[in-house]
Amino acid sequence: MGKPENFKIDKGLASFGVSDHYAILGLPLNTDAAHIRKKFLKLAKILHPDVFGRTDEEKDTATKYFSKMVSPAYQVLNSDRDRGEYLATLRIFAQTQKQKGTALTLSTEIAQKLYRLPHEITYTQFVEQVAPKQYETLESILEYTATLSELNLVYLMTQSSLSFTTGSSAAAPAFSQSPSQSPSQTVAQNGNGQPSVAPKPAQSPALRNLNMAELFIGKKQWTDALKELIAAEKLDPNNAKVYALKGLVQMNQNAAAIAKVSFQKALKLDPKEPTALKYINQVSAAQAQTPAKAPEKKGGLFGWGKK
Repeated sequence: MGKPENFKIDKGLASFGVSDHYAILGLPLNTDAAHIRKKFLKLAKILHPDVFGRTDEEKDTATKYFSKMVSPAYQVLNSDRDRGEYLATLRIFAQTQKQKGTALTLSTEIAQKLYRLPHEITYTQFVEQVAPKQYETLESILEYTATLSELNLVYLMTQSSLSFTTGSSAAAPAFSQSPSQSPSQTVAQNGNGQPSVAPKPAQSPALRNLNMAELFIGKKQWTDALKELIAAEKLDPNNAKVYALKGLVQMNQNAAAIAKVSFQKALKLDPKEPTALKYINQVSAAQAQTPAKAPEKKGGLFGWGKK
């Protein structure tokens, strides 16, 4: 029987020393807050020590799985801020590994299949295929948690961009490969004959700031979002998304003129930037409707002679 006090996974994110909270709960990385809570309550019932038919040893083991694995994972993912910071950590991890050119050994057949079919729908289907088996028995928890962690690792490393939902609404991340690169070009054989993934280089050093900015935007905390975007601009001054989000924040701060400049800069860097395209006409219209303030008339030096 797996013992949580000796919890050790040698696959997926866990093999890099990264706590995989989503794998522990049996959820894909794009799960929204409502579904995270729903799954936690389900696992709380499954691992309750008074579940019929369990021996004293099994009750003790179930309690430890809940207290040492499930509850800590939920504490992180249940908080919008903590979840946002955790997802930012995953972005940074993926970015670092791509920069290093780390080759990832895929030991499970389902993870290898995911790499051959790298699509968001495929990923979600595979997680949903494995997750129901995870807590069927106490003996199966560690095995299937490890499998889910490997699926999460493949998911992170095969995306061309990382965009997770950090708020309470579901916003599935894009999951795509460069059209000029196929899996056969990036999978090599390691010494054990297992396929290894050669990840693509990372994109932006400001991913964490962008992630936090999106979190604050979702909560309408415009000042905090702007601080993150100013920091992001320093790290990645040629990132169109930074300026598009700045424009969105400034628009909501009733600064239409400044927002328009930000959107224009975003579109100069990327003519197809979706946020800038969506809102630039709106701020232009708002700016046109704002009446110009008539200059105050004064006569004579220092206003002397004013009638």
